[in-house]
Amino acid sequence: MERVHFGEKLTVSPVVIGTMNLLDWGVDARGLLDRVKEYIDLGLTTFDLADIYGGGGCEELFGRMLALEPSIRDKIEIISKGCIVYDTLRRPYFVSESYNLSKDYILSACNASLRRLGVDSLDLYLLHRPCPLMDPAEVAEALSQLRDEGKVKNFGLSNFLPEQIAALEAYTDIPFVTNQIKMSVKCMDFLADGTQEDALRRKMPLMAYSPACGGALYRKDLSKDDLATVEVLREIQHEIGAETLDEVLYAWLYRLPVKVVPVTGTGKKERVLRAVKALEYRLSREQWYDILRIARPADVSHKYHDI
Repeated sequence: MERVHFGEKLTVSPVVIGTMNLLDWGVDARGLLDRVKEYIDLGLTTFDLADIYGGGGCEELFGRMLALEPSIRDKIEIISKGCIVYDTLRRPYFVSESYNLSKDYILSACNASLRRLGVDSLDLYLLHRPCPLMDPAEVAEALSQLRDEGKVKNFGLSNFLPEQIAALEAYTDIPFVTNQIKMSVKCMDFLADGTQEDALRRKMPLMAYSPACGGALYRKDLSKDDLATVEVLREIQHEIGAETLDEVLYAWLYRLPVKVVPVTGTGKKERVLRAVKALEYRLSREQWYDILRIARPADVSHKYHDI
């Protein structure tokens, strides 16, 4: 498999193993080690984590796995994210979610991730969400400190819009090598908000989370619109010789002009391999548009003149 360049210093596997549901995989540290070795043998060496996944438990489990065989660290790329804050104490009648991109919080969040993982540095650290209270100069100071201390080798963003990226770039010379966003046939915001065009201008790959729609198109109680979408997807699945619907969903993203690196959200190896298999397919322009027409939301229709 051809690796993907994130900036000048980092390459990642074309499919990234997501760990949001790692605690539901049904594996302990030893079982996770075996799974990671299987992925490495397949060329899937990049793992995506975050401090909020499992309340920190996913990073802790991954760290216990690394402690069993420390040499594995040199064979993989570790991505983590921070800045989402869940406050369950201040107002006990609901979970308060907020974002914190202050210098002190970024430093403490990254350091906490390093401790849980038991590693000295991260290959890539993403700011998990943009914050309306973000002071770009303060963010820049935090990133510079993490870089200078050798704790983070590369930086990226998650869920940032083009103007938010530009605001940060005005205050730092640190390059942002990727933007991780929600991308699928059921989430086409990136086609309407300028994200794809911005990534193309920057020559920056996009990481796609929930690329297979989180399994939403496999439900038994599909809406009328989803049923129509699945019908078209099944027709194209037959046309290209794909074995599963997932392969068509991934192939639709791979057909975009921007380089898309999907982040899988499953603990099932066979489903991860569908993302890999889809690299072999190339949808025709007509097939890609057939899916766009049946699944597109109104904002995308408006931007592209109701095609």
